[in-house]
Amino acid sequence: MEILKDYLLHISFILFPIFLYQAIWLNKPIITAPKANSKLVTALAAVSSCLCIMYPIQEMEHHVHFGLQTIPIIICFIYISIVSGLIVAASAFCFQLMFFDSSAFAFLLALPFIIILPILLQKKWPFMSKTKKLLFGFFIGCWEIILLFISIFTFSVQNISNFQNFGTFVLDGAVAGLFSICVLMISIYTIESIAETVILRSQLIQSEKMTIVSELAASVAHEVRNPLTVVRGFVQLLFNDESLQNKSSADYKKLVLSELDRAQDIITNYLDMAKPQYYEKEVFDLSALLKETGSLMVSYANFKSVAIQVETEPGLSVYGDVTKLKQAMINLIKNSIEAVTPGNGLIRVSAKRHNHMIHIYITDNGIGMTDHQMKKLGEPYYTLKTNGTGLGLTVTFSIIKHHQGTISFNSSFHSGTTAVIKLPADLPY
Repeated sequence: MEILKDYLLHISFILFPIFLYQAIWLNKPIITAPKANSKLVTALAAVSSCLCIMYPIQEMEHHVHFGLQTIPIIICFIYISIVSGLIVAASAFCFQLMFFDSSAFAFLLALPFIIILPILLQKKWPFMSKTKKLLFGFFIGCWEIILLFISIFTFSVQNISNFQNFGTFVLDGAVAGLFSICVLMISIYTIESIAETVILRSQLIQSEKMTIVSELAASVAHEVRNPLTVVRGFVQLLFNDESLQNKSSADYKKLVLSELDRAQDIITNYLDMAKPQYYEKEVFDLSALLKETGSLMVSYANFKSVAIQVETEPGLSVYGDVTKLKQAMINLIKNSIEAVTPGNGLIRVSAKRHNHMIHIYITDNGIGMTDHQMKKLGEPYYTLKTNGTGLGLTVTFSIIKHHQGTISFNSSFHSGTTAVIKLPADLPY
């Protein structure tokens, strides 16, 4: 059991610095995988090698110690550079010479032969597959153990007068050699797996950033389309209906300019999305906002042959961002208009106070939704429209949430839908 404890201790000496390097250096959330920190790797490998020397696995003939101190050296040669490997090797030799003179000379005798293969493979190593690296790791381990075993045996045999222990000596060396090969291959596999994880994480971060960019572009297109739709509707009325031109052209022009300004504000807000978003909140009349929103959507409703009715209690005040709440209401009303059948569609917008909350109801007599569809509302790119993006409701959900409100839907298939928005009544937060 004592020898098993030594084996496990050496595994920790080899693997712990690898995971420590990952935690210190590789866990950076950046787009490109970080370059290898040769100084940190060299320092950790030197410490690992010295710990293997300080606590050897077993003591062979005449105080010749066996450990895994060569594995960190090999790792530095094949993964970092020849200079790094030589520094770790020199550190291990000096440390071994200070505390274990007999083993130091055996180690020095075998070292030039041990590092030959890692030096030859150093340039080709980054371009090998994981399987090929493990295969070469096996050969390096076999070669390293054969050479180290020969050097220890050569150094010790001149002092062995009784060969009765020769079989035990060979058996112990063979077991230790197989263990060394296994640990080297485990180390290579661990390093390769960590490297793959780092690359995948950087690719995932880049993919997420690209997804955000695409969602942002789609959101801009979706949100700007709403005011442009309103503007188009009023422009059509101005050009097609002469009576309306004379009677309400001034009001229509104001609404057109107002919606164009809103489109500009939306574009500006999305371009500034990289900066912290602040809601310009103030106490305002929600009743007036809903009536204004209903008036804005009249042209679009008329174009779809849909009627809009707005009924609200007077004096409903809330504390929030007027522009963003207006944007949320337009998204919901527009969705209701597009959900009903042209010709007999009806949209009802109402608002009432319930204690310290204001409840807003947007009801349509459209096709309705199933429970499964309602659960997915608000998810990016989930939409029931043929040409929709699903981002309008995503933005709406975010706006309501920022106002400490809630939004829910009551619907059944072919029975219409009611969107219920609950906002705090004139309560600064």
